Amino acid sequence: MTSKLKDISTGLIIYTLLGTMGIFLLPYASTSKENCLKVIKLYCRVVFWILKKVYNIEILVKGVVPDNSPSIVCSKHQSFLDVLILLNVLPEPKFLMKSELSWIPILSIYARKIGCVNVKRNDKLKSRRALKEAITKEARNQSGQLIIYPEGTRTIPGQKVEYKKGVLVLFSSLKRPLYLVSTNAGVAWSKSGEFKENSNATINFIEKINHTKKGEHNLNYIKSKIEEDSQKLYKDVVFRG
Repeated sequence: MTSKLKDISTGLIIYTLLGTMGIFLLPYASTSKENCLKVIKLYCRVVFWILKKVYNIEILVKGVVPDNSPSIVCSKHQSFLDVLILLNVLPEPKFLMKSELSWIPILSIYARKIGCVNVKRNDKLKSRRALKEAITKEARNQSGQLIIYPEGTRTIPGQKVEYKKGVLVLFSSLKRPLYLVSTNAGVAWSKSGEFKENSNATINFIEKINHTKKGEHNLNYIKSKIEEDSQKLYKDVVFRG
């Protein structure tokens, strides 16, 4: 019971900070995209500090992180934590995210400022239209990393679901490098809101696929690489103490 209350309290603190920092730092964040990203990254680092102090959770980033030339990041999604890690480590991140999040007041303001694009998951026509708009918009940008979650939702460690074709549409249309990313963040901070003491939350940039090689890599290849490495991270997670 004590552990459950601790998890609930920690979650409340983290999400309350999201609103509090978001509101008080909004005047600064609204002045430019650069300042908005500074505020977001500060929030991420505060959350990481809380997780380290309260649960001794380590944040690890492996592989070669993209520079700020335009690219696509295709990542496994298990937790709010892997979102924060990508936001912190990538130079200029932006998400292709579900439209439901656009109704969250503070989060939606920051998301728009850094260039996130909403996609309605349960409406194929609107989803395709949003994807087309994202491609048109991104084609004009000469920097930044567009993050897409190919499963379209969070999964628990070890769970496998079908990947959606949107990542291939982006890759083919934008003609930019595609980074495949695995994670075990759902171990440290689960989808159900539980935290794991003495654990590692890892993001691994597995592979960079250049557009000239796109014909050699289909959806099955992308899925197998991300799933296999995520499973390896899940099995190899180190519990200290």
